[in-house]
Amino acid sequence: MFANFRLFWWIFLAAALAGCTPASHPDTGPRLPLLDPNLLGRPNRNFQRIDTLTALQSCLDAGVSAFGATLQTTNVRLDANVEACRVGKLARGSVVEIVGYTAAPAELTTNGSLASLLPTPTPKVTSPPAPQIGYKEDISPLFERACSACHNAAARIMGLQTTTYPTLMAGSDNGPVVVPGDPENSKLWAMVSAGKMPLTGPLPPAEQQLIYTWILAGAAERRAPSLPPADPADRAAQPSSRPDNTQIWLNLLPSTQLAAVPERCPANNGRLVSSDLILPISCGVPPSEADLTGILAGAGLRPQPMAATNMAATNTAARADTPSQPTTSQNAATASRPPQPAAVRGSALGLPAASEADPYMLPRGGFCLEKHLPNNARGITAITFAEDGRMFLALDSNLAGEVDPLILLDAHHPSRSVALYSWREARSRYEELLVESSRVTGLDYADGALYLSRAGEVGRIPDNGNYERLAAGFAVESQLFHANNGIVVNNGWLYLSAGGVRDGYVEGPIVGIGEDGAQNIVSGGNPYAARIVRAPLSELVSQRTIALFSTAARGVRNPYGITADPAGRIWFTDNGATNVPDSISAGDEVNLLDPAAIGGGEGATPYYGFPLALSGSPPDWYSKPVIALVNSAAPTGIAWAYDTIFFGVYGRSPGLYRIGRDGTGSAVAERILHGWPVLAVAAAPDGALWIGMGDGGLYRITPGCNS
Repeated sequence: MFANFRLFWWIFLAAALAGCTPASHPDTGPRLPLLDPNLLGRPNRNFQRIDTLTALQSCLDAGVSAFGATLQTTNVRLDANVEACRVGKLARGSVVEIVGYTAAPAELTTNGSLASLLPTPTPKVTSPPAPQIGYKEDISPLFERACSACHNAAARIMGLQTTTYPTLMAGSDNGPVVVPGDPENSKLWAMVSAGKMPLTGPLPPAEQQLIYTWILAGAAERRAPSLPPADPADRAAQPSSRPDNTQIWLNLLPSTQLAAVPERCPANNGRLVSSDLILPISCGVPPSEADLTGILAGAGLRPQPMAATNMAATNTAARADTPSQPTTSQNAATASRPPQPAAVRGSALGLPAASEADPYMLPRGGFCLEKHLPNNARGITAITFAEDGRMFLALDSNLAGEVDPLILLDAHHPSRSVALYSWREARSRYEELLVESSRVTGLDYADGALYLSRAGEVGRIPDNGNYERLAAGFAVESQLFHANNGIVVNNGWLYLSAGGVRDGYVEGPIVGIGEDGAQNIVSGGNPYAARIVRAPLSELVSQRTIALFSTAARGVRNPYGITADPAGRIWFTDNGATNVPDSISAGDEVNLLDPAAIGGGEGATPYYGFPLALSGSPPDWYSKPVIALVNSAAPTGIAWAYDTIFFGVYGRSPGLYRIGRDGTGSAVAERILHGWPVLAVAAAPDGALWIGMGDGGLYRITPGCNS
């Protein structure tokens, strides 16, 4: 099923927290700003905040660029000397890339400088230093990526919400999880240091160290500026850690664009500024817009347009209305086929971005919500309809509360069932058709039979008949809930979104081995895993063998929901890797597969966003997602309704989303319902949209209501 189900272990681990012995905090140095190539073949760049001149110098000594902002309007000179020719200037708040530094004798720099006009500072006893690590600046982004799937405003597993400072400090149902100043007695640190939290995999040592240091320093909500805000006089009055007879000058990237000054200088690439006028920001990687705004605000600055550097927005996974088509010779035929109809016809609703403040289970954008099965407490993992309106449900344990872990993590535990629900006649009852089933993750009705995707196999239940197994041997990884997931019958083919058996990042990035090698690792060598596969339906019913399945698409990790639109195209969601830095894409996506692009052998099938193991940019045959989601979004069910696609999100910013076109024609996703966990999404013959929840909630959604 979906990758992040391992996080339900938190329910059981939290109960044992009181007896945990905290491990000592890891003895590690600063994390490297540049690591091995990531799954998309680009450098794995980790944003590393620096706030002192010493840290900035260390960054440059490692051969990596640093980034900083000007504390005032700053002259840029040819040499490390205040008398040197000015080649230009930078406005206050300009962000620059720094590529080196020079230590110059003080007599060359203080003459005429601001420092020479100020008295020598007198050392004095001060209060303990203000906190240099804050929840808002440092801890919240980490928790948003690694913890929010379980501990957001909708989920709050064990009563814990990590997405705001007050709720984190309020603790869980078992009491406080953070004891300011005392990490050894903080339950949060006990879980993190033992590698038990997050459940998607241990945090890197550097991030564990950050949490430990934050708690030890008092668990502050905000970080105090390490450098004085804007007044250069105040800045100059601060004691310096460098020798009295030197001044540090910083070399800017030679291509840095500068405002013109009247002086004419000899032609060279000198671009030096005094370190006294630069606020250090980051090492190796430029700050994101959100990071930059917060950092500069803490120093009393407003960000200016970027100086010409290589800085780029982070996590800019490609978006497209349709996937790019292969251009290799193997697939030349598909490149020339007639244009397909527009993928999404609905207009964007103009809704604000998803936030923790959204009302829970209150539809937005003019949709009505009608609840069914009010007394049901069994999780609903799949929904489908017969043409005559009969509704079929896949039922499981309650997946939102305390459940038996043997049931939760055992795909073959006989605790599931498939039921027929006559929703028009009886709102509170259903009739079970298949009991004592292994986990059911996909349902579709076609040609007088209900087709099932369940742990390791595909089968069907004909009308008035019994269950028949059609194929077995698909990969199953219970603890990751990876198995053959969604199922859809389309134009005579049965399509299956087949999950893999490896996370791909928590267990180490997959690099340096090519797409085929990476695909083999994620699938565990199973040719029917980590792919979209399909089989001709009539042959499958008669021959009943997995050998009839062939690859329809590759480059996915755990594709969960799958559906077909009226034009016959296949849509599917994919859960990417977990615990991936936000600066790269983990592969959480909504994808579109055109059946016309399938053919010519497995090597010619479309390749999506995971697991790419490329040494450079993705090739032109890479199929871009329709919607690239934030890391750890964990999309689930998907369906076509009301002229567009609806899909559920289990992880970050959970709820039900709808795709629309904005004013530029681009596809965007808008959350119309804040709920957790949305697992099943399906459209009924009358056009209405239905969703099934992990807590047993079943809802019919129609347009026309004000919200």
